[in-house]
Amino acid sequence: MIALVGLIGRILYVVWVRSSPVGGDGYQYHSAALALVDGAGFINPLARDFLGKMVPDAVHPPAWTLLLAAASALGLRSYLAHQIVACLLGAAVIAMTGLAGRAAFGARVGLIAAGLAAVYPNVWLYERDVAVEPLAMLGTATTLWLAYRYRAAPSVGLAAALGAAVALLALTRSELIAISLLLVTPLILFSADGNLARRVARLTLAGAVSVVCIAPWSLFNLTRFALFVPLSNGLGSALRAGNCSATYDGERLGADQFACLLFVPKLSEEPSIADRQYRQAALTFIWARIDRLPVVIAARLGRTFNMFRPFQQVHFEAERGTAIAVLWVALFSYWLLLPFAAAGGLIARRRGVMIYPLLAFPAVAVLSVALTIGAVRYRAPSEVPLVLLAALSFDALLRWRARPSAESGDASPPHPDRPSAAARPALDAVALPQNAVSDQH
Repeated sequence: MIALVGLIGRILYVVWVRSSPVGGDGYQYHSAALALVDGAGFINPLARDFLGKMVPDAVHPPAWTLLLAAASALGLRSYLAHQIVACLLGAAVIAMTGLAGRAAFGARVGLIAAGLAAVYPNVWLYERDVAVEPLAMLGTATTLWLAYRYRAAPSVGLAAALGAAVALLALTRSELIAISLLLVTPLILFSADGNLARRVARLTLAGAVSVVCIAPWSLFNLTRFALFVPLSNGLGSALRAGNCSATYDGERLGADQFACLLFVPKLSEEPSIADRQYRQAALTFIWARIDRLPVVIAARLGRTFNMFRPFQQVHFEAERGTAIAVLWVALFSYWLLLPFAAAGGLIARRRGVMIYPLLAFPAVAVLSVALTIGAVRYRAPSEVPLVLLAALSFDALLRWRARPSAESGDASPPHPDRPSAAARPALDAVALPQNAVSDQH
């Protein structure tokens, strides 16, 4: 029911703002899906629309493009149709976040987490943008659900499912392949199963499933590019856009400046070679300004987690076409949830519940933005762990408020197998014979 209410709210929102333009990656995903279903293959829509060239593309991994192409093949070709597809994913994010919360911390925490995911703007604002983040958050919630289920009862099936979940994450956003090392590997190797050989075999199985799921895309890229592209060739442009003079000083410190992509001499028209040239240009610049790098990395992390120039970053995020009011609400909602999530982490540790699966996703965000670009949307998968930990904190508050107060004389309802406080004096006055007590035992 929570997911259904969240879905209705999401659809009403995208219908309400349907006249606002979609820019950035959302435009690319939308156009790439239409090109794919029309038989053009995986091409760069910008090169086709603005230069008239059919250039093979792997700037983004294929999962979101394929999903939108499947919807387009059914006749759902408009921006609004693709936004509604994203809303359906958003409803799935709500449900899976609730299941992950239940598996990790209990049934009530799961319900609270689902409720937070339904209303928290940093979960639903990307759906209007036709961005990949809803699919990434769905993969995150599913991976966490599987991780806590595996922790409770390790099995071959769950190990294979974890491998498939990692593959989905990597085919959605390539940096999330790191979850295989930060989450899946320690989870399986240090599980409660005492047999080391069995644990190693299950980890091998999870890795093999991931490879099998990713291999078709990687092998397909071998036929299209001069250099090997296992997941995407977008790293070079991200590195270059975040490592130039405009992003090391001044107003865009720690942000991006895609105009810097123009200042790479003799740039190849072959995408994989151009990606390597971008990487080389970025690394050359980093080395030349290595003394400035710690400040820039701190600024990138600050922008990503809304701690450095957050109000300016709101306007940068609005370049995708998102209403500025929504982004303001998202910013203050994030600041409101953050202390509750921190408290939730402490509560989980005190109860002995593992939290490193939840911390793995923020760790990936830190690693990915440290050398590239500071942007709030790069932390999107981390919003699911944030919601789960905040839900645990809210549940603890409810438990605290429900405890009986000695001052007011309030008491909890009696346990069905335990006499109430009012009945105890009468029971204490009854002297049972010793043999009766023995029979009672």
